[in-house]
Amino acid sequence: MSGQERGETSSPGYILVALDASPYSAAALAAAAEIAAALNLELRGIYVEDTDLLHLCGLPFGFEIGSFTARLRRLEQSHIEREFQLRAAQLRKIMAEIAGRQRLPWSFTVVRGRVTKELLSASSSAHMVSLGRVGTTPGKRIGSTAQAVARNTQRPVIVHAQQPLSGPFTVVYLGDVASDHAVQLAAQLARPRGTSIHILALPQFRPQADRFAQEAAAGGLECAVSTVPSAEAMVTQLVQIEKGAVILPISVASWLDSLAVTAIVTP
Repeated sequence: MSGQERGETSSPGYILVALDASPYSAAALAAAAEIAAALNLELRGIYVEDTDLLHLCGLPFGFEIGSFTARLRRLEQSHIEREFQLRAAQLRKIMAEIAGRQRLPWSFTVVRGRVTKELLSASSSAHMVSLGRVGTTPGKRIGSTAQAVARNTQRPVIVHAQQPLSGPFTVVYLGDVASDHAVQLAAQLARPRGTSIHILALPQFRPQADRFAQEAAAGGLECAVSTVPSAEAMVTQLVQIEKGAVILPISVASWLDSLAVTAIVTP
């Protein structure tokens, strides 16, 4: 099942935003709107009615805890369906307000299915994907959906903490094409914000990183390069970052769970 509502005429490219009821989702939408305005892209929101949740209604252990009464009650499909409808209406209203403030072309789509599968399908031709990072697994900072989308889509994926997307931008440089894309995206995001870039490079890739830094400096950006002796040492530095955003090549997307700040994964 799917439904779609459009705000304005579509533009050639779009940023896909995965929406739900979490504050991380709100941050993902706000940042995506800002980037869409800067890059002249359409803003597309998607809300997935999770069929895994519906399947729980037919199982003997399918219960939920009431948010006001804290009482255990059986999951009822009619109740879940109503929640889906209310949440979609709320999200559409929020998206209309945010897109309207930026004067963006936008659309909002409701689909039913498994969340990860539907997001990967919808992101196949997106310019970029924006989603919240919250996880439900104890001890994890990144949800399984965010990890799966970041590792499997062929588009840059922004995995948001609750804070707005901002600099400085720390880039992991491993000498591959995805690392090149990471540095290029950092420059694209840093320039309109007037913020800096810090590239962390393994020793063998320092010359390439220095060339990117020189190009950034020629374009008026502040860009520093640090040599880090190993991948393990990089992770140690990254976990200490408390502000700004980190940009990772897709080969180290697994590092997402170590980060406390917003991260972007580039293919």
